[in-house]
Amino acid sequence: MKKKLLSVVLALAAVLSCATIAWAGAQGDTLITLSYLNGTYLAGLKTTVAHAVERACQPIYDAALAKAGQASGSGTGSGGVWLTSDAPVAGAGVYGHQITLATGSGLVWMDGMAAVSGGVLVDATVGAEVPVGGGLAAGHRYLAGETAQVVVSSQSAQWMIEGQWANGVADTVIVPLTFADVPSTQWYYNDVRYVVEKGLFQGLSQDTFGPNGAMQRCMMTTVLHRLAGKPEVGYAAVFTDIPDGQWYTQGTIWAAGAGVVSGMGDGSFAPGLDVTRQQIAVMLYNYAVKAGKPVGAAGSLTAFWDHASVAAWAQDAMGWAVGAGILNGSDGALLPNDSATRAQVAAMLHRFQNWMDQQTG
Repeated sequence: MKKKLLSVVLALAAVLSCATIAWAGAQGDTLITLSYLNGTYLAGLKTTVAHAVERACQPIYDAALAKAGQASGSGTGSGGVWLTSDAPVAGAGVYGHQITLATGSGLVWMDGMAAVSGGVLVDATVGAEVPVGGGLAAGHRYLAGETAQVVVSSQSAQWMIEGQWANGVADTVIVPLTFADVPSTQWYYNDVRYVVEKGLFQGLSQDTFGPNGAMQRCMMTTVLHRLAGKPEVGYAAVFTDIPDGQWYTQGTIWAAGAGVVSGMGDGSFAPGLDVTRQQIAVMLYNYAVKAGKPVGAAGSLTAFWDHASVAAWAQDAMGWAVGAGILNGSDGALLPNDSATRAQVAAMLHRFQNWMDQQTG
């Protein structure tokens, strides 16, 4: 598989290189017009190359599909499907953050420094395999010939991931969002689509999502309850301000019973308060612990100028969230006491679920 993907990329680079030479040599030839080269010839060449690459890469995708199916317990892999987003998924992280790429997925490196720490990664821009320990170049596109790992080696970095494996049926279709306030050009488009498709969030109306609206504490417990599969719980007066029969009651009671939340310390929960970034980190951290996931690896908070603002009760959770790439800073700040918008929470949940899926513990 490794040799196959590498040969495909190198062949593609060779074809494009030859095309460039042919174009350069033909500019002075009056028998071949420049409009023909830029139009019919180039279009035909692109189509031919695209078909050749698609045929050559298909075995790689098929093999990865089988592996995905085996991992999910289906054995043959027939229950899986390769899904690519109509817009790449943006990612960002700090020093030490690890990116895991499934076989066949693509990575466009945007900014910062990183090195391959394992697996097979091919630089499609130059047509060469990146050795373990080799660095990534900004603006280059990479393909994972086998499951590959990349570790950020600079203070911060940004990237775009082009596809991912998902279990589904052969006719799975990604339906575009219909929210007028979530255009496909926004950084949070795929995050919003993820939480909506998973049933974690609902729109404010049929055509409005409210991405910049604040997220309240009771909304957060409701979303995490949905993420857990909405387990049934009986009412208990766990908090003085959570009565029975409210839309957020069951989610909040469940979150308290599961150890995901512990309230404000005075017997109340304050459901209507905006949830802060460090409170979200603590809730996700507790959720991961209860799910039996390893949360030992932590990122450094000292890289952020406001790290001293992180509460003592949120230190471990914030360190984990930064190290796992779930919580990213803003202009070098963590902003732990700031409220989070619906779009920001959607992004955190998307990253959180991706992190959960990658854990074996």
